[in-house]
Amino acid sequence: MTNVSDTGTVLIVDDEPRNLRLLRDNLSGWGFEIAAATNGLRAIQLAKEVAPDLILLDVKMEGIDGFETCRRLKTDPATSDIPVIFMTASTEMSADKVKGLNLGAVDFLLKPFQSEELLARVRVQTKLRQLMKSLAAQVEERVAAEAALQKLTHELERRVAARTAELERALEELTQAQAALRESNEQLETEVARQTEELRRTNERLKLELTERERAELARAALQEEIIRAQKERLAELSTPLIPITERIMVMPLIGTIDASRAQQALEAALNCVHTNRTDVVIIDVTGVTLIDSAVATTLMATAAALRLLGATTVITGLRPELAQTLVSLEIDLSTVVTRGTLRSGIDYALRQVR
Repeated sequence: MTNVSDTGTVLIVDDEPRNLRLLRDNLSGWGFEIAAATNGLRAIQLAKEVAPDLILLDVKMEGIDGFETCRRLKTDPATSDIPVIFMTASTEMSADKVKGLNLGAVDFLLKPFQSEELLARVRVQTKLRQLMKSLAAQVEERVAAEAALQKLTHELERRVAARTAELERALEELTQAQAALRESNEQLETEVARQTEELRRTNERLKLELTERERAELARAALQEEIIRAQKERLAELSTPLIPITERIMVMPLIGTIDASRAQQALEAALNCVHTNRTDVVIIDVTGVTLIDSAVATTLMATAAALRLLGATTVITGLRPELAQTLVSLEIDLSTVVTRGTLRSGIDYALRQVR
């Protein structure tokens, strides 16, 4: 909420000490901060130093008059937006008023003035000035926040793309490893066939080759088991990546078909993240998920419930129409989680929650 005061800082410019004192006494009595100048040059200097909310400027002064003073104030970017009210006792009020308004003045006061009129006009202009300052500050803050959000979004997209590429490379490596394993098996079978043929020729060689074959089979099985175990560990690590957006927000992008095993891995990874990092919001992005069955959906809801017990909010993003229909047909209760159509809208929601 914008906080606008009924007072502010007023710069009074008048070369008559009596008028200056009268205005100072009236306005300071109403709670305004007062700065004063007796000539136009000093007024221009004070306007830059004090940055008042309003300038009361006498038209007729020695040296540069009020009109020239106003012209210089309005052509200087440092003071051009400060409102100016002209004060005049001139009998040519209409001509002075037109000239003053053309120079950028916002109002005129005719001397001698009434205290109530002075207060009303001054309060209107100081309130407007403070409102404009507040609005400018809010606009600047909003622009900065939007720039920061855009930067975060671009960084997240870059990280998601990098993670996706890494997963694709891992899958390619797995495919190549499986092809190499098949080739190794074929070569081994060929060798076994050759050795079997040799073993028919002599009983002694049969015993020797049988022993070597048993050893080779054991080594191959151990190697195959080790390769499969390493591949499973690598895939488990890549299938549930956790990407930090801030210290209090994590994103878990899920890609491909999610089975019960991957869903359980996602549950464990999310719980460990919240427990270790004290994360406030976990965003589970299912944009890249092709299929969700009842077991997986139940595990995701269990994940949300467990995260809620740890004090974290779960946001599910990227639900396509077909996935949403699947969840509805499975009668999955989504009332305990927050859902958003896109990852970006989920991040927007999370950022608002942790402010």
